[in-house]
Amino acid sequence: MSTPPWEALSETTLAETRVFTLRQRRARSRLDPSLVGDFVYLQAPQWINVIAITPAGELVFVEQFRHGTQEVTLEIPGGMVDPGESYAAAGARELLEETGYAGDPPVLLGVVAPNPAIQDNRCGTILIQNAARVAQQDTDTHEEIAVRLHHERSLGQLVRSGAISHALVVVAFHHLHLWRRENPTS
Repeated sequence: MSTPPWEALSETTLAETRVFTLRQRRARSRLDPSLVGDFVYLQAPQWINVIAITPAGELVFVEQFRHGTQEVTLEIPGGMVDPGESYAAAGARELLEETGYAGDPPVLLGVVAPNPAIQDNRCGTILIQNAARVAQQDTDTHEEIAVRLHHERSLGQLVRSGAISHALVVVAFHHLHLWRRENPTS
C-alpha cells in the first residue's frame, strides 16, 4: 500500500521510561472515514540480537533474570541500538560488553518487527563467526549476566525443551538457518 489506510489525527505521550515511550495516536480510517479511534503503541529504539559462534561450533549465550517473566532466561547477546549506530556496530558492541567476546566482522542476517500491533521498532540479527573471548564483561549497572556456551548441535533441543523461550531469539536462529541455505559455504 502506498497510502496508509489510517490517517493520524493527533499524537499524545502517555508515559516516558528509560526503554520506551507509551504513545497514543488518534486516527481515522481512509476506507471508512466514520471510523475514528485511539490506538496506543510503544515507541522504542531499534534492537539488535547477536548470534556469535566460536571456531569450535559453540554458540555464545547469556543467562540473565528477566523482570517481565520473573525467570532466568537463556538468550543470545543483544540490546538497544544507539541513535546513529548501525545494527552491525550495535551488535559487535553488545557482544563485547555482555560477554567479552569478539570475532569476524558482523553479517546482518535479517530484521523483524517485534510486535507491529503495539510497537514501532525493529530488531536486527547479526552473525559474528570465529568468536573468542578477548576482554572481561562490561555490563550495565543492573545487568547480571552469566556467559554460557552450548554447541550448535544442541540448539534444537534447547528450543524444544523450552530452555530457549525468547521469541526473538528463536527468530534469530531461523534467520541463521535461512542465511546458511543461501550461503552454503559460509
